[in-house]
Amino acid sequence: MPKLVSMGDCIVDFLPAEPGSMTYTGKMGGAPVNVCAAVAKLGGRACFFGKLADDAFGRRLKAEMESLGIDTTLVVTDGGRKTGLAFVDLHPDGDRDFFFYRDLPADSDLSPDDVRGDIFKKGDVLHFCSISLPESPTRHAIKKAAGCARERGAPVSFDVNVRLNLWKSEEDLKAAVREFLPLADVVKVTDEELAFITGLSDESEGIKCLFEQATEAKLIFVTKGEKGATAYDRTIAKKHRPALPARVVDTTGAGDCFIGSVIYFLLAGKADLTLEGADSAFDFAARACACVISKKGGAPSMPSFEEVEKVK
Repeated sequence: MPKLVSMGDCIVDFLPAEPGSMTYTGKMGGAPVNVCAAVAKLGGRACFFGKLADDAFGRRLKAEMESLGIDTTLVVTDGGRKTGLAFVDLHPDGDRDFFFYRDLPADSDLSPDDVRGDIFKKGDVLHFCSISLPESPTRHAIKKAAGCARERGAPVSFDVNVRLNLWKSEEDLKAAVREFLPLADVVKVTDEELAFITGLSDESEGIKCLFEQATEAKLIFVTKGEKGATAYDRTIAKKHRPALPARVVDTTGAGDCFIGSVIYFLLAGKADLTLEGADSAFDFAARACACVISKKGGAPSMPSFEEVEKVK
């Protein structure tokens, strides 16, 4: 099976014991590693490509990845940087806010020189998100990797994943997203992110605008929490999946589980980048999300293939 190469941050998420609590438990987090965990736990090949600190947190994160079946051979270790941290504030409805502590973290310092063309083969998938796109060596490493992947027939997946508190301004974030959208074959965005990036409240008009910016994209997935998700192709044809009933404990990692499930189907040859070809992946992703939101944490809560198959 071809492999996922997921680039960006791997951090420690500190989750409260309950909404409003000051007692926290550390869990591995970061959207790119969550997507790796989703693919690996479903039985696919997943490689995390990023820089980890050579501190206690960094060593534990690497061990945790390996325990989940994530390939860490592309991991670069830095003894002069620290691991990024995020404290999660849970809402009673399971939604959450993130408060980041990222003073020059290791994950922002991956050099473009670490990107080799032979990392990618035809059928592999490269995935990244906007958290790693503020000006840094990692931003340029991701841009180089996207070029290498496209040259070798490896589709590129971009999760817009807006975190405004990591940016100097809204315009800086929007400019970075506009710069990287043309590199993507698949784009995942929430309904709120779609309105924010395009400035349009009408979803269909927002999708048209996003496709104009994402010039190579074949599919855009819009996730909408309890309202489910909608997939669009370049003709603005669409398919919708409602969210399945689930006991919501923590929505952390739900979007990563969704796109990870789609990527798994692409890698396994069970889906392609058309609305019809992605239909089974879309259905499976909706069921996988019902599993992940019923548990706490991101990567550790990703479901196995068997768990998802039980969801009807």
